[in-house]
Formats: sequence, structure tokens, C-alpha cells
Amino acid sequence: MLRELYVDNLVLIDQMRIEFGPGLNVLSGETGAGKSLVMDALGFLTGARVSSELVRDPSRRAVIEGVFTLPPESPLREYLEEQGLLEQGDDVLVLRREFGETARNVVRINGRAVSLGQLKTLGEQLVDIHLQHDSQLLLHPRMYLSFLDSFDASIPALTREVAAVFEAWQSAREELERRRREERERAREVEYLEFQVQEIEAAQLVPGEEEALRARRERLRNAEDLRLAAETVTRLTYAGEGDVAAYDLVAAALEAARRQSRDPFFSEMVGLLEGCLFALEDCGIRAGQFARELGIDPTELQEVEERLETVIRLQRKYGEGIEQVLGYLRQAQQRLEELRADEERATALEADARVLAERYRELARELSARRQQARLLLEDQVHAGLVQLGMPDVRLQVLVTPREAPARDGMDQVTFLFAANPGEEPRPLARVASGGELSRLILAMKKALARVYRVPTLIFDEIDVGVGGSALNAMARVLAELSTTHQVVLVTHSPQVASYADTHYLLEKRSAGGRVTTAARRLEGQEREREIARMMAGEAYSPVTLEHAREMLARARQERNR
Repeated sequence: MLRELYVDNLVLIDQMRIEFGPGLNVLSGETGAGKSLVMDALGFLTGARVSSELVRDPSRRAVIEGVFTLPPESPLREYLEEQGLLEQGDDVLVLRREFGETARNVVRINGRAVSLGQLKTLGEQLVDIHLQHDSQLLLHPRMYLSFLDSFDASIPALTREVAAVFEAWQSAREELERRRREERERAREVEYLEFQVQEIEAAQLVPGEEEALRARRERLRNAEDLRLAAETVTRLTYAGEGDVAAYDLVAAALEAARRQSRDPFFSEMVGLLEGCLFALEDCGIRAGQFARELGIDPTELQEVEERLETVIRLQRKYGEGIEQVLGYLRQAQQRLEELRADEERATALEADARVLAERYRELARELSARRQQARLLLEDQVHAGLVQLGMPDVRLQVLVTPREAPARDGMDQVTFLFAANPGEEPRPLARVASGGELSRLILAMKKALARVYRVPTLIFDEIDVGVGGSALNAMARVLAELSTTHQVVLVTHSPQVASYADTHYLLEKRSAGGRVTTAARRLEGQEREREIARMMAGEAYSPVTLEHAREMLARARQERNR
């Protein structure tokens, strides 16, 4: 609820403070007294564009400040607390806007600087302003669907479920589209990795194999020389033919030493010669075995050369050594597993997307059915309000039609159509309703929506223009009734409407020091009676008019009490 409005240095307003109360708040005054300036100030406070030309004194800034109270529990309070704009447990919200001819625009919420966009978003949740010749929130097409959904208590929960399924469905679709875009590149990568894995696996590399191959190649290249050397070693050390082998000579020396082994010198010498004899035997046997096993296979060298070339080629492509090549193989195999798992996930994702799409369509059909029921209720309640306002032939038609594409709030679009006279084809109301008709239609809609319309403060700028007679009396009663569920602030020239006010301010011009300013004065008792009389008959009202004003105020009080 709007508790207080402070305006400083705005056109005709030097300084003005207006304290509003619950219920119906009325601003009245002569034409040009500055009532529209108050409406403009409220618009600026909730995000409307401002012009530096509106600054009264260019040497200082214009300031507009509004104080609001919040209900104990509301989504708005939760939002403000999350944004750090409201202390937990606090119920006072202060909006402040400053602007000047040269200084930049400053916007604050509870003392914290915010953007104009944030102020506008917040303002739409605090105040609904209906200005003359201006669009306002209730008739904005983007609001139609939310208003309709408010008429069935089960719809908001269903709408949230539809939105959750839609978001999951869209997320799955976007992921699938991304995968399809990347599918060709992924297929190329799979094909390339499969080739690499197959090439490395086919080689069956063994760690340390390169060194063994190089050694084997070197041995095969020198096989004949090695064989001759081994045979020579065998012949000279152990099994000589024609030549005396070293083994035989050492054996003879050992025999001579054994014969003299009683002497300590030869006793020691026997041990040494036996060692030599065993070593020569081992050398001879091993060299002979080496010569026999060496063999000379003409094809083996070629096979070793080819195998070594394979190892070197793989190392050039995949790593500096066999260990690095095998490491690359493990990485390639892991990446292939990931890519194949991606393919499996894509298949599962396609199935999930189909399930989500079907679930979305199922929920959207149920939501559409409930909206069709809610639209009938909305039409009936608005029509009842129009009858009360003296427009029984006016018809509001609510159309719920399929959207071209699914959305997070369902498959429906809502259109409000208006027909002023019987037999007329309903058309979009913003294009066909006259000023008086539109005002009463807006009021009928707001009355119908009063139970569910969450904006706490409704502001009207001369909504009663173009309305007279019994219709005006009906409008006054409807406004009073509306003020039992919302705070209503309105500018009016109608004494019938003003008589129902809970709080009544008079806007008037004052001259001082050669300058004209606008001031606001709260009216009570006789002052209020005189203002109602002035609104009825002008400044030169008669005692009869004054008495009529008293009767009008008394009748309004009685009706309000009922």
C-alpha cells in the first residue's frame, strides 16, 4: 500500500507531501491545479520516463519519493529480500528518484542505487496506473493470460508444472540439436580414432621391444663374424682340434700342482688352477652353444628390419617411445568409449524428448480445458460489473485460441474483444472502445479481478470522464467496492465519486513572491462538504448545494457501512 508521496521541485510543485490511507483516496481541485502532476509523479516513481524540462528550479534536482508498506507474506517481499533491498522482517519500502537538467538520473530502493529497469519491474507489482489517453497494465495483451489463469485456483500449479516440463523438453531439444550439429565432426573423429587404435593394436607393441630389435638386428648383421669368433673361443679354450686348448694346458698344470700339494704354495695354487679350469670349461661350452644357436637365416634380418621400421613409424606418429605410443592408445580407446557413450546418450535423449513432448502436450491440453472454463467465469463477472455500471449491452469476449508454437505457459493465447452494441462484431477493445466505455470496462474488469489481482494500489486519473447520470453513481459505488480489496487513488471531478472517499485531498494553486505553486491539503468535516459543493456547482455554490453535498456524503457513508 502507498503510504506517502513526497514531491520536490517538479513543475508547479515546490514541495508537497501527501499521506494516503487504505481504501479510497481522492484528489480533487480546479482544472490546472496540478492533479495530473501528482499522477505524473507516481508514474515517474514507478519507472516512467522523465524530462529535465519538468524541473522547477534548474539549480537543484527534482526529487520524488514514495513510501509503501508490504504485506507480511508476499512474493514481492521474498524478491526484495533476495535482492538485498529489504531487511528481513521489515515492512517498509522506500522508492526514490532524483533527476535534474544536468545531473544524471538516480534511482534508489530503500537507499540502494538500482537501475531504472529494476524500478519499473518493481513498480508494476506495487502500482497499477490508469491514465487518460494512455495504455495501462490491466489492458496490456501480455497480461491477459495471467489474469485468466487467476480465475481457477488449480491453474497456477498446473501452469508451473507445464513450465517445468517445457523447460526440460526444450533443454533436451537444444542438446539434441547441438549433437546433430556436431554429429558429422563426431563421426569423423570416431573413424579417425578407430583407425589409430586398430593400427596400434595390430602392431602388438611390447615395452622394451625397440632395444631388443636393435640388438637383434646388430647381431644378425654380424652373424658370420660372431660365429667364427665363438668357434675360435671354443677351440682355444676348451675343445681344440689340432691345437692345444687352454683347458688342456691348465689341466696339466693342475695335475702338476696336485702332486706337490703337500707344500702350502702348491696347495693354494691347486685352488686357483681349479677355478681357471672351470672358467675355461664354461667359456668353451657357452661359446660353442652360442655358435650353434646363432644360425644364419637370410629372412630373419629382413623381418627384424621391417618390425623395427613399424615401431619407428608408430613412434613418429604417436609418441617418442613405445610407452608413449601405448599411452596414446589408452587415451584413444577412452575417447572412443566417450564418443560411443555420447551416441547412446543421444539415443536416450531422443527418447526422453519424445516422452517430455507428449507429457507437455497432455498437460497443455488439460490447461487449455481449464482456461476455457475460466474464460466463461471471467466473461460473466465482467458482464455483471458492466450491468452494474449501466452498460448491459456491452460485451467482453475472452478468446482462448491455440498458439502457433508451444511456450512455457502452454499452447494458448488469450484475446479480449469488445462489442459496444448488440449485433456488433467484437473487436480488440483498445481500438474500438470510447473513453467512457473503456473507463467503465476497465473498472468492471478490475472489480471482477479484485479477488485475484495482486497489484495492491490502483490509481485512476479521471476515470469518470465521459460518464454521467446513473452510470456515474454506479461507477462511484463500484470504486468504493473495489477499495475494500485494494487501495484506490484517483483524480476526479465527480462529486459522486469524491463523496465515497476515505481520504480526500484538495489540490490548489497558491501565489507567493510572484511565483505560483501547487499545494495539497487534506479535507475533513466542513472543508470536505464545501469541496463537494464546489464540485457540484462551482465556486458560487448555494446553501442548497451545500446541503445537497452533506446529504451526498451521508448517503455514501451509509452505503460504505453496509
